[in-house]
Amino acid sequence: MSRERRRGVLAGVAVAAVVVAVAVVLVVLGGGGPASRRRPALRGALPPPSGEAFGVNVNLLFNDFAYTPAQISAQLAAVRATGATVARSDALWEATEPRAPVGGQHHYDWGFDDAIAGGLAAHGLTWLPILDYSAPWAQSLPGQDHSPPRSDADYAAYAAAFARRYGPGGAFWRAHPALTAAPVTAVEIWNEPDQPDFWKPAPNPAAYAALYLAARAAIDAVDPGIRVVVGGLTDPAGFLPALLAAAPRLRDHIDGVAIHPYGRPATVLSKVVAARATLDGLGLDRIPLYVTEFGWTTSPPGALDYVPAAQRPADIESTLTALGHAGCGVAMVLLYTWVSPGGDPGDSQNWYGIANPTQPADGTADTAAFAAGVRAAGGPPAPGSTACG
Repeated sequence: MSRERRRGVLAGVAVAAVVVAVAVVLVVLGGGGPASRRRPALRGALPPPSGEAFGVNVNLLFNDFAYTPAQISAQLAAVRATGATVARSDALWEATEPRAPVGGQHHYDWGFDDAIAGGLAAHGLTWLPILDYSAPWAQSLPGQDHSPPRSDADYAAYAAAFARRYGPGGAFWRAHPALTAAPVTAVEIWNEPDQPDFWKPAPNPAAYAALYLAARAAIDAVDPGIRVVVGGLTDPAGFLPALLAAAPRLRDHIDGVAIHPYGRPATVLSKVVAARATLDGLGLDRIPLYVTEFGWTTSPPGALDYVPAAQRPADIESTLTALGHAGCGVAMVLLYTWVSPGGDPGDSQNWYGIANPTQPADGTADTAAFAAGVRAAGGPPAPGSTACG
């Protein structure tokens, strides 16, 4: 299951906005006429990206509102110094559209997302956003942001507006010419829709398929070059066949499938191999995998995904190296997570972070291992390192 955590998002949006000079409000007209009820024309799946990108999750830097802009900048500089080129973090719908549309008009306050896009671009990192979760007014289960939205069209409108702002040539980049643009070229649709913690009250492949197709059509209308990725799955062998059975037209319209293969290094690799076999068995052999979460906590002993602190550097380096040469059609590999707060030794969520939380430039054994793993993953493979046929 995801190790993602959020605290006080709505209250903290104003804090995050200071990372970018101006918070911009964009108004996008919502659909509703007869045309909006027609089945949208969807482009075919994009070809797999060339090469494999490596990076980390940085969600706690932005979601926890515990870091100043200067601290965030220092952490992102340390991320880039490892050789990472991609960072994954939530693009929280609830932060961007906290109020329901009025008169068919969607009003977006981009302060939270601008902070992420600007911070990452300033350090040469490309954002892999997760378009999640339901805004308060859109929740199908009131009070549950991890319940799917009542209206797929409202979520799709947000997806389109996001692509229009942060995709290639987007409004954010035009408004900030001093930044070297790092446009979003891929997005994840939701997070772990196969887990009841993140799709309440229970996973529903048909409902997720409808949400994915609506968002993909909306993003395609803005920029058909942006890859739309199935949100990180914990059980691809179970969920993907059900997804295609519920919506056969998906077969030709998936740009990638994200997975979360937590476990010890050998388990991570075996889960990636199994996910590849599942896709191949479904006739989706050209669809790339995105390993968007894997990692280990170092406290408390016995917790899910626990490894001793002395063991974690070796696990990080060996896993990255293996995934870099697995031959499984992996497009992206992202460790969970870059930094976490520490503190309570009984809270395992506080100990997934690999960076020094106060002096990131000093590095840790974990960040050194991460950098070594990224280098090895991009280097020549060792004999017999290919895991997929």
